[in-house]
Amino acid sequence: MSEILGYLRSAAALAALIVLPAFADGREEAARRATAALELAAQEYCLAFRSGVLAAPAEAREAALFLVEARRAAGALPGAVGRELDGRLAEVGALIARAAPPDTVVARAASLTRWMGSALGVALDERPARSPSAEAGARLYGQQCAQCHGARGFGDGPAAAGLTPHPARLADPAVLAAATPLDVYRRISLGVPGTAMPAFGDALSAQQRWDLVLHVVALADSLAARAGDGERALALATVRADLRTALARAAGGDRAGAGAKALDAYLAYERLEPALRAVRPSLVPEAEAAFAAFRLAAAGSADSAALGARHARVEVLLARSAAALAEHPSASGLFAESFILLLREGLEAILILGAIVAVVVKSGAEARKREVRWGAGLAVVASLATAALIRWLLRIAPAQQEALEGMVMLLAAAVLFYVSYWMVSKLDKDAWQRFVRQSIEGALAQGGALALAAAAFLAVYREGFETVLFYQALYGTGGAAGAAPITAGLVLGGAALVGLFVGIERFGVRVPLKPFFAVTGALLYFMAFVFAGRGVTELQEGSWIGATPVAGVPANDFLGIHPTLESLMAQGLLVAALLAGLGWAFVVRPLRARRATPPQVAGRVLRRTEARPSLNRDWPAPSGAAVPATQPAADVPVPGEIAAARPHRQERAAAD
Repeated sequence: MSEILGYLRSAAALAALIVLPAFADGREEAARRATAALELAAQEYCLAFRSGVLAAPAEAREAALFLVEARRAAGALPGAVGRELDGRLAEVGALIARAAPPDTVVARAASLTRWMGSALGVALDERPARSPSAEAGARLYGQQCAQCHGARGFGDGPAAAGLTPHPARLADPAVLAAATPLDVYRRISLGVPGTAMPAFGDALSAQQRWDLVLHVVALADSLAARAGDGERALALATVRADLRTALARAAGGDRAGAGAKALDAYLAYERLEPALRAVRPSLVPEAEAAFAAFRLAAAGSADSAALGARHARVEVLLARSAAALAEHPSASGLFAESFILLLREGLEAILILGAIVAVVVKSGAEARKREVRWGAGLAVVASLATAALIRWLLRIAPAQQEALEGMVMLLAAAVLFYVSYWMVSKLDKDAWQRFVRQSIEGALAQGGALALAAAAFLAVYREGFETVLFYQALYGTGGAAGAAPITAGLVLGGAALVGLFVGIERFGVRVPLKPFFAVTGALLYFMAFVFAGRGVTELQEGSWIGATPVAGVPANDFLGIHPTLESLMAQGLLVAALLAGLGWAFVVRPLRARRATPPQVAGRVLRRTEARPSLNRDWPAPSGAAVPATQPAADVPVPGEIAAARPHRQERAAAD
């Protein structure tokens, strides 16, 4: 009997594996169709109004027809979810029937879309599985669309004369001015109610529809057509459509909606940044600043002339971006880009890692280098995992990538500030004596080792996953022929970074301690200052925190200074913390120590210090060696006199 039950359980499990994925796929497809029809209904309804007045009833009727299609798709969803969705769609239909304000309909549609995604647990936004093909799109257009829309998209095909309404002039930029490629995809999939435009959702696969979208977009958007890659062309077209929608909403008085659309435009541009950073990195900060200025103007009270000027600036940078993406660099150019890319992205991390390792060696706790190495190694693994996550799981939500980058930068700023303060605080002679004595007795404290490992991890991680994404884009740009020079540049750049790290580790310990700690602490504090400004800016670009512009403050990406109140406050907090830390380390703590030390004891310590033999002849004990309990505190070396605590040098000194 138990064997029979086991067979039944196995059969049930096998049936679930076969049936449930198909059921999930059908549910997801129905939900996507309902979402697409609902959003198209909201768009058409907005087009029916001019200055708050219903001026185009035909557009409102078309919106109602799209809503009927949404309810038909909802009927394919099973159980209570399908019934509730149908009821909510009926409420949107009632709003359209009584000519409710467009903003109300748009807000209700957006809320309903979010509810659908949450209730069904599916991703409702649609992206192509691979980069669309221009050749395949042109072929499909000739087969399916040219009879009505004409070979070049002017609505003059052989079958156009007998159609009412007349086929759309797809080559006219004004026809699809505010339509994103996703909107075009949905129209191709669902058709256009009340016209001769049929639905191709069943006749063409999803990838074929995206190929067709690419050709349709290229008919009117010559800038997108020059991008040189299907996915990038669609991203550019999305950016430009969202910008035009933002302008239209600002002109209609919907400043909040204009700011939201401007943010959508920037997030679409984010998809192009890995490829641009690989081939033309200087364009990215320029474009980010221009998008931020446009968004602030769209959401604020800027007049139409000022907003138009900022939009024109963004369009210029988009044209430069399209030209850069369309370039086909030579093998030597790909090699140079790969080499410089790794050096540029890895230099900060290597400087920080080298400084941390040199500090550990100087502190007589060389065994603690393994924590730093573990931190850096884990960061490499985490970078690869995060890059894969961003590439495949978070690709529909670029704002989450901005949030991740911003939070990592802010966390790195906090850790680097702590480590830099730790170094600078050891410039005081008494503080260094106490620290070296504790280090010799027990190496570095566990908490200090954890901080150094965390600093190493964050130094590599904050650049690591972005670098992986940049190289993915660079390999995509170079194709099969460019793989060899890109790999050669990657290997040579890695060798250069390793050489720099070894140089800092080996020769950094020969630098006198006091200036070494001063310079290294200042470097790490500078990096914390830069990361604080950039981290807040990343969160602002993802719309996770607000942005309050500050007039008269010039932007400086090298220093991480951006003219917003929030980023300047974060950096100002670091400056205040630095001043407070220096005051504590060099003023308050020494005063308290002198007050707590009896005068006669201080005099004896001073005499011992003056009578101490020169450390140029008397080298300190090897790292980790036991220190006699009777050894006075004054025999601990002071800054500027400690020599490298490497065993082979100590043996040579003992022989002398």
